[in-house]
Amino acid sequence: MKRILLEGPAVEPVLLSEAKAHLRLDGAGEDELVAALIAAARVAVEVEIRRVLIAQKWRVVVERWPKHGIVLPVGPLLSVEAVRVIDGAGAVTVLGEADYQAETADGSLQLFAFVAAVARTEIDFTAGYGVSGLDVPQPLRHAMRMLVTHWYEHRSCVIMGETSTATPYGFRELLTPYRRLALC
Repeated sequence: MKRILLEGPAVEPVLLSEAKAHLRLDGAGEDELVAALIAAARVAVEVEIRRVLIAQKWRVVVERWPKHGIVLPVGPLLSVEAVRVIDGAGAVTVLGEADYQAETADGSLQLFAFVAAVARTEIDFTAGYGVSGLDVPQPLRHAMRMLVTHWYEHRSCVIMGETSTATPYGFRELLTPYRRLALC
């Protein structure tokens, strides 16, 4: 199963003004750095919990459709925009909403209609907690602010005279309830 990012998030879950308030920064001198740290913190949180935070458009290409359906590899699922089946000759059939069932709770998708000699299936969908930072659970947003602060204050991975840590204390504990587990 291949996944392709079609459109990234339009906004970040934590606003620049929120991060600057958390850092107790005034002025615009460090805005570029803080904005970069916010984006990096979002990606770090997404990698840790194996979910995306802000609405993003994705495409999944499935070479062989399993009998019992699939769980989309990017979640949480907000909506399915299109399901296309492509036969061995390259002919594309767009399935209607009656031909499949998507479960937003677990991100699963089951097909009811099959086209003969299906070579692959393409699914376009939107994943994330919502379109606004306010849609993202507060513990995840706080974990991002903690990470931004940690990276802002410790700009090197080696700190002389201190014990270095990759993430601040409590960061992973905030993420644990949202982590999507993988068996392989």
